[in-house]
Amino acid sequence: MATLTLATAISLAGRDMAWLRQQAGDGAQLVQAQTVNYGISVQDAEHICLKLMKEYLERYSQEAFEVAGKRVEEFAVNFLTELNKQAPEAISNLKDPGVQSAVLDAEVGFAKSGDEQLGEVLVEMLVARTLETERNVKQLALNEGIAVAQRLTSKHLAALSLLFFFKNVQVNPPTAEDFKERVKALLPPMCADFRSFTESDSQYLVATGCAVRSIGTISWQSIMKQRYPGLYHRGFRPEETPSMDEILNGLENPGAAAILFESAEDGFFKVNAISEEGARVIGSTVGLTENAPLLELMKHNPIPDVEITDSVKRDIPELLDFLEAWSTLGFDGLDVSLTGIAVAYANFKRLTKEAFNAKIDVWIS
Repeated sequence: MATLTLATAISLAGRDMAWLRQQAGDGAQLVQAQTVNYGISVQDAEHICLKLMKEYLERYSQEAFEVAGKRVEEFAVNFLTELNKQAPEAISNLKDPGVQSAVLDAEVGFAKSGDEQLGEVLVEMLVARTLETERNVKQLALNEGIAVAQRLTSKHLAALSLLFFFKNVQVNPPTAEDFKERVKALLPPMCADFRSFTESDSQYLVATGCAVRSIGTISWQSIMKQRYPGLYHRGFRPEETPSMDEILNGLENPGAAAILFESAEDGFFKVNAISEEGARVIGSTVGLTENAPLLELMKHNPIPDVEITDSVKRDIPELLDFLEAWSTLGFDGLDVSLTGIAVAYANFKRLTKEAFNAKIDVWIS
């Protein structure tokens, strides 16, 4: 059987579903792409990126053809520069049809708009997609993200990124001051674009599949208390908390208490950490075998929501519009989908540069 013909395919149609493979005839050889690497240069990669768009662009008028062509060249240069910087060995993956499809999709999106912000988001996702050779959830989410990002404006990207931060991102600095500085570096860059966001825009995020309706609702203050209990509680008095004695009695070195706790106002003490993860780290440092009492102290006596609101608005006034819209525009009942995470992550990277260095694998693996 030299070639799988249409007639043969029809004759097989009544059988159980199976993947049909073409076989080689006498004296012929079929080379499996995944087992052979012919190598590819940056010049070859650039040729592929530009050639992919040639037939697509030919349907445009001459003037539109020229504009789109320049945009595609611009996009290809930016994409290959970033790919070469992050993983030059992955340039060979451009031989893969799936990668080429993603490249074409991204190029079409940028060719239509010429929007540099969109271009940067697409480049970030396309680089990640080019690195992902295995067909898995991350690859599929990046494919969808490249397609969906083209249908979002800057305010949609801003809202999605802010929602991503509150619902999905955990910051783990050692002190309260470090936390404030970290958040100030991450969030303000995307706040300005959010100001014109409306309820219709919120519904549109759901319609695009970037966000999904959750079963219940949650206030942003509750999220902050859950993620950063050590930051948003008044503390405890040792004589009023039996678990304090349990912790101290379990320490081989009594001086280690200075690592676990710090003094606060009005005779209160606090666990010397912001998050539960931070508490576990300092617990293991001093040899604690049971962290439950330490975590219990960290969540003791939380401060009221109104004080959390005043604190965040005072420290990051740029967030005011988003926080006031949290419940009125339905963010309290939205979660970011995997596709939305791919887009929000790329936009976060675009806006915050080196301030945000987490890998997308933290959320999509």
